[in-house]
Amino acid sequence: MKVQVIENFVNKEEINELNTWALSNVIKNPYQYVDPHMDPQHPRSRLTNRLLNLHKRHNLNYPKIVYDIQKRIIDVLKLKKFFIPPPFYHGIVNGIGFGEGLIEKHVDPVYYPNTITLHCNLITQKSESGGVTIIDGIEYDINSEDLLCYPVSELYHEVTLTKGNINRILWCFGFCIPENV
Repeated sequence: MKVQVIENFVNKEEINELNTWALSNVIKNPYQYVDPHMDPQHPRSRLTNRLLNLHKRHNLNYPKIVYDIQKRIIDVLKLKKFFIPPPFYHGIVNGIGFGEGLIEKHVDPVYYPNTITLHCNLITQKSESGGVTIIDGIEYDINSEDLLCYPVSELYHEVTLTKGNINRILWCFGFCIPENV
């Protein structure tokens, strides 16, 4: 499996709805977000609702558009058999980067034997500067309409330092797919 960028995967109306929900939800339901500890120099500059604690995420109600986009990803990538990564609520994670911060270089876990962990990311709002995804040493500075899919359990990845007053909003759709696909 390789890195794939699918251009114009979402439209401006979908982006606006996703961003409005994310910025509203992090204020209304701050307990649904945690610091993933991906940047020790800037604690709490990144918040995510990737939670293992089921109690905290039971009231997490994504808008319908999120599930429509997830289905579109499954259809476009022709995903037939997959599992959902355990810390992803319904296979979806929302993350918000505030101000200055980054995501350190890492590889994600394999959650189920004989699978690869695949992430398909939408960065629906880019920071003023930085926030570029680097996968296996290659920069992917995608547009907010584009979908970036890659095997996070196989390739090292990171995000460059963000700066400015515009929050970076990420929507991550996770799948654990068979190794032999």
